[in-house]
Amino acid sequence: MPRRTEGMSFRPAGSEGFRPAGGLLGLAGAALIALAGCAVPEGPAAPSTRAPAEAVLARLPAQAAGFDRFGVQDVAPEDPGAGKVVEYATARRVAVAQVFLYDLGRPAVEPADLGPEAERAVSEATALPFDRTGRQLAVASRSPLAVPGGDLSCALLTGTFGRNQVERQVCVGVVAGRFLRVQVTMPRRGAPVADARAFTQEVAAAARRG
Repeated sequence: MPRRTEGMSFRPAGSEGFRPAGGLLGLAGAALIALAGCAVPEGPAAPSTRAPAEAVLARLPAQAAGFDRFGVQDVAPEDPGAGKVVEYATARRVAVAQVFLYDLGRPAVEPADLGPEAERAVSEATALPFDRTGRQLAVASRSPLAVPGGDLSCALLTGTFGRNQVERQVCVGVVAGRFLRVQVTMPRRGAPVADARAFTQEVAAAARRG
């Protein structure tokens, strides 16, 4: 968050040891009292001007890079900081994607917050679900993804879901004072069934329009 600059006092050169003479001292004191009475008290900090989450999600396209958009859901209804998620999928749900918009309860997310959050997103994506076995994912590569308004930090994960080879791309960026996380999962076989990077670029660019 921007930090308010503290007030700074200025003393002219050679002012050390300077004392106003009797009458001037009284006039100066009266003037200071009058000015103090006219001072305007400092109000509270201005509220955040970021767009509502619903308005940002409304910018997401109905279709992007072969994916169709579905509904919006709360990630955790009891935790507003967890944000909302929009699901996308290709025909027959061969590839699926989730677009998360969240702030972790912060009044405004800054670009400097991106690095730690990208690491947290990768850690969550590679964690094994407690209720499922036979799943494993590991980081295969990392790379930035160029999007107008600032790069996204992306990681490509590869592994298995049971007997199926899969890949998952996880990208995180900052949009309208919140984190935007785009996660795309698809089978890993021969030719790619979808272009995860093109999809991510489309939805991130759309979210930043406003």
